[in-house]
Amino acid sequence: MIARSTLWGTIQYGESFFLLSEREQRAVIAHERGHIHHKHAWIRFKWILTFREIRDWKGFLAMCEAQELEADRYAIDRGHTAGLISFLLRLSLHTKSDGYPTVRQRLEAIHVR
Repeated sequence: MIARSTLWGTIQYGESFFLLSEREQRAVIAHERGHIHHKHAWIRFKWILTFREIRDWKGFLAMCEAQELEADRYAIDRGHTAGLISFLLRLSLHTKSDGYPTVRQRLEAIHVR
C-alpha cells in the first residue's frame, strides 16, 4: 500500500509512500483527498452494508475504477498532473487489480483532458 483514504476522512500511508519524490507524494495526497472529497469510501461502504456488491460484483468493481479516475481528476484539477504522471510511470502499465483501472487507462485519461 502506498496510501489510502478512510471512512473518517484521513489518509493512511504505507512505507512505499516515503520512497516517492515530494512532487509524487503531493500528487498521491491530492488523489486521496479526491476520494475524501467525493466520499468514495462511504459510497463503497454503503454497497457493502446493503450487500449490493455481492449482487453486482462487476458493477461494484466498475464503480471503484470510476472513482479512481475521479480521484485522479481531482488531483489534476489542483495542479498535480506532473506528479501524478511521474508516480504512475513507476507502476507497471499492464498490471490489473480488481477495482482499479490499469496505469495505461489512467495515463490515457490524463491525456484526454
